[in-house]
Amino acid sequence: MNADKLRKISVTALLSLALMVPVNGVGHASGKQENLISMQPTYRDVVVANVKNDNGAPRQLRMNVFIPPQAKKEKVPVLVFVHGGGWARGTYEGDDVKQQAKQSKQSGNGALMDKDNTSSYKIFKDVLNHGIAFVSVDYRLNSEAAFPAQIYDVKAAVRFVRAHAAEYGIDADRIAIAGTSAGAHLATELAVTSGNKNLEGTVGGNLGYSSKVAACVDFYGPTNLLTMAPEMSPQLQSPAEAAETHDSVRANESILLGFTGEGQGVGTLRKIYEDGDKTSPYWSMVEKAKMGSPVYQVTKDAPPFFIAHGGHDSLVPIQQSISLQKALTDAGVENLFMCNSEAQHGYVGEDTNKAMMRWLCQKLGVKY
Repeated sequence: MNADKLRKISVTALLSLALMVPVNGVGHASGKQENLISMQPTYRDVVVANVKNDNGAPRQLRMNVFIPPQAKKEKVPVLVFVHGGGWARGTYEGDDVKQQAKQSKQSGNGALMDKDNTSSYKIFKDVLNHGIAFVSVDYRLNSEAAFPAQIYDVKAAVRFVRAHAAEYGIDADRIAIAGTSAGAHLATELAVTSGNKNLEGTVGGNLGYSSKVAACVDFYGPTNLLTMAPEMSPQLQSPAEAAETHDSVRANESILLGFTGEGQGVGTLRKIYEDGDKTSPYWSMVEKAKMGSPVYQVTKDAPPFFIAHGGHDSLVPIQQSISLQKALTDAGVENLFMCNSEAQHGYVGEDTNKAMMRWLCQKLGVKY
């Protein structure tokens, strides 16, 4: 074989090998798949609804939608993610915010909430690596509107996803929801109140579509707005500090309920509830607090739950998750509860995260 012919064969072989290597970065010659956690939104800042805050100011509810490559071949399941932040902070943009706003350094509970927002987003966005779409949703904060605006907003987002499932390549029958801290409260509230017209709302329309989900992941979320302070371990927070954090008119729970006037606050509502004083002018607020507490809303129709909580959580007492697990079990609802005894608020450990992802994949019918 002469040299010219050999060179032609060699060039042809090299071209063939080059064509086998993807140019879009999704795959590699080694066969290793790219980590999709750094993926940018497929659809960014999608407008779900135009609403008004309690002061009448206009507000747009948005979401970011991430569609994995598998959707090009078949319909994929989706995880709807609800951010945490004490109902007072946080954004649907998570770690994918276009320009990270400079924030003053937080301490105490503020630091715990900020840590949660920056650490948990990518933990759940990892579903993209398992062929599950990821949708991060928006809701009005407690400084913008009182409950039940928040649950109306999150249910509107789920209905929107279901209404646009065909457009996004999503399987409308395989929608799960997850959240952390305050986001877990809203995710859980949505999951246990499917079909409850008082908690559905009309935000965003799409009322011909259900807000029902196939599974729910609750990471250290409040489940009883009336009992956060007395359930806090005195080894983690003094009773006085717990009362200020959860019972006072400055507490995020009180602000969420819109009960912040003189002599008000969640502590006042708890006393009225414990006394069974239905003659109190605030009894309707007690009922509102119960309506916003998932433990009082659980029925046998709730979807399977994965619950995780840290034993050293000094912001949301672990008893909140224990009470939810009991309510679900008593109602005959499938659930799995994992506790990392050493974990603080905002991170429950890699073993728990991996177990959650394996559970979620199984519930949504995909390979882990």
